[in-house]
Amino acid sequence: MADSPVLYLWLAAILLGLLPLLSLATALLERSGPIRMRHWVEETGGNLRRLWEDPARFGLYRVLLNLSAKLVPLGLCLALGRAGERLGMARPFIFGVAAVAVVVTLSEIAGRRMLRRGPESALAGLTWIYRSAYFVFLPVIALLGPLLGAPRDLLDDRNEDDEASEEEVEAFIAVGTQEGILEPEDRDLVWGVVDFGDTQARSVMTPRVDMVCGRMSDSLDRLAEIFTESEYSRLPLYRDSVDQIVAILHLRDLFRALRSEPRPDLESIVQTPYFIPGTKHLGELLKELQARRQQIAIVLNEFGGTEGLVTIEDVVEEIVGEIADEHDDEPTENRLLEDGSLLLDGRAALDTLDDFFGVTPLEDGYETVGGLLSGISGQVPAAGTTLFHSGLQFDVEKADDRRVLAVRVRRPGTQEIPLG
Repeated sequence: MADSPVLYLWLAAILLGLLPLLSLATALLERSGPIRMRHWVEETGGNLRRLWEDPARFGLYRVLLNLSAKLVPLGLCLALGRAGERLGMARPFIFGVAAVAVVVTLSEIAGRRMLRRGPESALAGLTWIYRSAYFVFLPVIALLGPLLGAPRDLLDDRNEDDEASEEEVEAFIAVGTQEGILEPEDRDLVWGVVDFGDTQARSVMTPRVDMVCGRMSDSLDRLAEIFTESEYSRLPLYRDSVDQIVAILHLRDLFRALRSEPRPDLESIVQTPYFIPGTKHLGELLKELQARRQQIAIVLNEFGGTEGLVTIEDVVEEIVGEIADEHDDEPTENRLLEDGSLLLDGRAALDTLDDFFGVTPLEDGYETVGGLLSGISGQVPAAGTTLFHSGLQFDVEKADDRRVLAVRVRRPGTQEIPLG
């Protein structure tokens, strides 16, 4: 019986069942921060909760679990090799290594998909694995646990003073929403704060094509007309072209000048513009605008030309959401239609495609859907144009001579419902 391949095949079958479970179990522990772990053990209770409350014993438990996850593939390889040897295969251990490699790869793929769908539900579903492993490791934990009081930081990587990672913050928001602590609008606000520090000025700026500017050679009366038409309170001024912005004029200062006799020169009432690169992060920009007591910054591209402008309102809106006033143009509302297509404003961020369709265009240099479509076609596509990219169909619903205003996005082959 000892030389029978049946014994090794049974052993291989058992290890084959354990391998993906242990692989996923260890990956979950590695990717779950203190917030998610604490919520899980509180929901689970029992031995796992008591184990979590002792960092040294929990750290030893993790070490043993990781060690088991590494030994199981080795055991599976040996069992398959021995079975193949008994069955007369030419190169049994090469077969065992190849089979284990395939199983490990498939386990990794399946594990990542489960983690993306919901780490909390995956943890809850594998609780029985963690409990079973605890009882298997209990003799070792009971024997070595009391000896690990001093160096427990080597085994348990929890550090309450460390900054929370993005995954831990994500877990906090998910748990808070699940428990009813965070309302949907509060969740969106927290996400705005989380993403705020990583967002660049280029992502929230008014692009150059939409900027309203005046010339330094314009009369005060002409500048007053531009203010009236645009209904803005600050106006960038340039000399020869928009790439040469040299000043910022405030509406209040212009009114004072118009009431003065004699009228002062334009250069005496303007402010020096504040220039920033498009890659400047909003957290840093907000601090600098506050320190400089300025409301507007001119965004420059890598060649020193004007790329757009960003106001302190744009920065704050990244946290709290759109702040609409009576003078704002009504943008196209981004909304999901009945046929499963998505109606987007041309200025919608490319990340929106990933949020709804799981598609991220790979082209560099584009921040918006409209910019991507203009880049694909080599010109501003006219209304009625249909483009295909990254497995999606883009139907331009509205456009002018300068940019795409509205676009419908859907997967090719879906039935289109006309817009009302």
